[in-house]
Amino acid sequence: MTNKTRIIFRADGNSKIGLGHVVRSLALASMLREEFECVFAIQSPDKNLQEQIKQVCHGLILLPFCTPEAERFRHELDAYLSEKEIVVLDGYHFETAYQESIKAKGCPFFCIDDIHRYTFIADAVLNQAGGVAPEKYKTAPYTKLLLGPAYALLRPPFLQASKSGRSMPASPLKLLLNMGGADPENYTLQVATELAGVESINHIEIVTGGAYKHQQALERWLTYKPKYKLYQNLDATQMCQLMQECAIAVTSASGVAYEYAAVGGALFVLKTADNQQALFEFLTDSGIAGKYEPGQKCLKQSINQAFQEYLQAQRQYFDGQSDIRLRQVFGQLSLAASLSLREATETDLLLVYKWNNDPEVRRHSFNPEPIKPEHHTRWFQAKLADAACKFYIAEVAGEPAAQIRFEVKEKQATISYLIAEAYRGKGLGHKVLLKGVNKLKDEQPEIRQVHGLVQPENIASVRAFEKAGFAYAAPDPQHPQAHRFVLAL
Repeated sequence: MTNKTRIIFRADGNSKIGLGHVVRSLALASMLREEFECVFAIQSPDKNLQEQIKQVCHGLILLPFCTPEAERFRHELDAYLSEKEIVVLDGYHFETAYQESIKAKGCPFFCIDDIHRYTFIADAVLNQAGGVAPEKYKTAPYTKLLLGPAYALLRPPFLQASKSGRSMPASPLKLLLNMGGADPENYTLQVATELAGVESINHIEIVTGGAYKHQQALERWLTYKPKYKLYQNLDATQMCQLMQECAIAVTSASGVAYEYAAVGGALFVLKTADNQQALFEFLTDSGIAGKYEPGQKCLKQSINQAFQEYLQAQRQYFDGQSDIRLRQVFGQLSLAASLSLREATETDLLLVYKWNNDPEVRRHSFNPEPIKPEHHTRWFQAKLADAACKFYIAEVAGEPAAQIRFEVKEKQATISYLIAEAYRGKGLGHKVLLKGVNKLKDEQPEIRQVHGLVQPENIASVRAFEKAGFAYAAPDPQHPQAHRFVLAL
């Protein structure tokens, strides 16, 4: 466990705000728990919710209730974070200021969102609703947007179900009814009442969550109604099994709709909260689900026909590979979490020579000729002795991965960097640039500007400077064909 990168998940859930943030964060944790140490930080969870978290995560942090918002981070995550952790945020109260506090700790972080209400400065933002345009988001230049059901946050049984064959369940005909983990407005009872007169449905399977506060009222209403069966607080395996028995489902336009769509069947959705609008529109516009209408009105075609048509659309969007895609993203974040800088020393002479003479490095250099060993030795020793040169080796988990060098003159610094061959294509470029610039600022706060030159055909380096927040500037007279990047400090 100690050799694994720690991920701290931060989300809240209760009967007032619902359990959606916690459930989808736990779905992500279940995808990552074999490769990472997953810890969940939460305010005031009830006993049932604590048990759900402990079944997935390796640790639980119980946080104090905190107001005002300006002090939230100091009382919550501040004491738990260093540069070595990854943070996952899921909740509308983690606005830009909270994110800035995490960024100041130096650790990479990831946000789960569905309302694009404020600016994000996370390394990645996931919105699993389809049809959301990237332009909806205001982000940092380096932020990676993960949009749509290709990144669906599905718990393991539902991921497996989406890869399996699905046929119309045998009779008797069952309908699943679930309005999420809390359902504070009690849509469950409303829809159950509306479905009472639908004669074609033999059984209605109602599932409520641990934060549902209307259980006693629902149980009283269900007295002497043998058509209905009530379940509460099912785990993922039990829920998936029940869904597989049901040819039809009526759910809120939330994570449970994605879970049923991954299983497959005639799905009808109802918007029960404002934050479900984007997902509701995607589900109904794409053909994954129909709009729920009271009673018989939602079943305008034969059950078998509806089952097959919705299943066909669902299989186009849910391929059971979202966990693989997300593990790749967190693999890159893990590299960033284990990234550190140290000063170059004489023992790095041969390492830097090998890196600088790499054919790919020479191809993108302003002088592409191979470097002779004796020339490199004189150059390297001179750089180490030069007080105006700041020369660092970047390491990932203690292994040399890159170099970054600053030539300082007055209040400006010229930057030069390269990524070792084994670490290219892993999204490290802009992270090395940012880490190097931050270290330079710490050591020489009087520096006001950093600039670098990049050959136009070196696309990876161009992208790295862009993601690191550098701006294009007027060409350098000595290299007019090169891109010149400038970052004001």
